[in-house]
Amino acid sequence: METSATYVWGTPWGGKGGENVWQFIIPDGGSLAGLTISSGDVITFADGEFLIGISGRVGFINNLTVITSLSFETNKYTYGPYGTNPGTDFSFGVTNGKFSGFYGRCGLYVDSLGVILQPKT
Repeated sequence: METSATYVWGTPWGGKGGENVWQFIIPDGGSLAGLTISSGDVITFADGEFLIGISGRVGFINNLTVITSLSFETNKYTYGPYGTNPGTDFSFGVTNGKFSGFYGRCGLYVDSLGVILQPKT
């Protein structure tokens, strides 16, 4: 994990492909109100609902190592899996802090995905 003064970047899952590097961080005091999945599904969190875990699978599509499946766990529900199921499982749950964002690489697919955490102070 990589650490900055305020955030911790978890080691990403997936491959090294994808030309587009991206990240988003939820500002201090902000909250993640929902997620939009490329299939068109929209996950809208209820009041008091927050992300506590992420899981999925890393596999191969067209000889590329990519994220093949994703699920999101909140304190109320598990959403997903989104995508196909072949691949190697990964999961990450927050026990001491909170999710503050995501980062990764993409091209035609989500090539890699990592979490950005804000440690409990």
